[in-house]
Amino acid sequence: MLKTEDFWATIVGLLALFGVWMAWQTGSPLAQIVASNSGALHWQTWGALATFFGHHRDALVLQPVAFALILAIPVIFLNLDLERFLLGLVVLFLLGLLTFAIAGWAGAAQFELEPPVVALLLGLLISNVMVVPDWVKPSLRVELYLKIGIVLLGATFPISLLLSAGPAALIQAAIGTMVTVGAIYGLGRWSGLSHSQSAVLGTGAGVCGVSAAMAAGSAVEAKRQEIYQAISLVILFALAWVVVLPQLAVLLGMTPGQGGAWIGSSELADAAGMAAASSLGGMIGHSSVVIKAFTLTKVIGRDVWIGLWAIFWTFTVKSRGEEGRGHGHVVARSWWQRLPKFVIGFLLAAGIMSLLTLHLTPALRHSLLVPLVGLRTWAFTLCFLAIGLNTHIRQLLAIERRVVLVFSAGVAVNLVVGYVLSAVVFGGQWAALH
Repeated sequence: MLKTEDFWATIVGLLALFGVWMAWQTGSPLAQIVASNSGALHWQTWGALATFFGHHRDALVLQPVAFALILAIPVIFLNLDLERFLLGLVVLFLLGLLTFAIAGWAGAAQFELEPPVVALLLGLLISNVMVVPDWVKPSLRVELYLKIGIVLLGATFPISLLLSAGPAALIQAAIGTMVTVGAIYGLGRWSGLSHSQSAVLGTGAGVCGVSAAMAAGSAVEAKRQEIYQAISLVILFALAWVVVLPQLAVLLGMTPGQGGAWIGSSELADAAGMAAASSLGGMIGHSSVVIKAFTLTKVIGRDVWIGLWAIFWTFTVKSRGEEGRGHGHVVARSWWQRLPKFVIGFLLAAGIMSLLTLHLTPALRHSLLVPLVGLRTWAFTLCFLAIGLNTHIRQLLAIERRVVLVFSAGVAVNLVVGYVLSAVVFGGQWAALH
């Protein structure tokens, strides 16, 4: 576990939670300074932009140092090059500041360019126009930043909402993932794809994108090329859905809760889904409701199916050492290894913060959560930048046509099923979410 980003993301997120809590208890401004970001920046003139950053000069010095100290231990345990990671982190930090500046420009608001979308587009532009230096690449840890952000998201997520809306989210996610995986697997086998490739494609689209595709690939002993093609398609559709889904939700007149649930049921990756949810929230307002609904259906609902599908596919392949005596122990261990630990971290953060703020007034609770929201914004911004800098459009398009058609058909099924569940079957419940 000490060698996994899953584990360290949970640890870092929970340590950040307790650090902010201790700073708030003692009245120290350090947490707010370190967590400050330019997400609320709105400017029209260069002078206004310069003034804003001038007022935040303390944060500009302290933030990269604090981020480096926080992430140094996970980097060491993950056997990454610490020096290169820290140099790359400085580059990501500067690109993050540029992201906030672009998103805060008055002209950007006309195009609904929220910080996550700007970070994604900026990273894609850089990686596809120039060569990203090798010394930057160790810092492009998409999964680490994403999962830290999700754990911090749990700290701002009321446990009461999880108890009230969680059952509907779990049922919706179960229906959606089984229909999507089944559709793609069936179409894949009908079109002549192998059992392993059909399983990887279906799981990648129906559960949690890249992580699910890799877990399924390991379970069915898929070829490297089969896993790579599935990952490429997941990234391609996930990036497209960042732009398409918010626009469709507005066009169809969905409420914030319904739109967030639809994105959670239809997006192929957590990071892209968060970007799409943030974009929709900026377009129709009630951003917190959109993100809550997305989190319930995607993080709480679909992500837990990674381990379940991996175990299911394991039973379809005769693996050495998994038959006969001790089989149950092997399956249990496999389930635990594949279970996304950051989901546990999310639930722990939600429970801990709900207890800590149980008797606080709304104003005091808000003052405590502000730094956590700021740190979460930074984590997701670094994640989206890393996705863009890791993505080469030319490589994504070099996939067999038959595979593209099967995957596209399954994604279309997922989109329709997600809409019916979000707007019709559970439409009333999602519309009432607040």
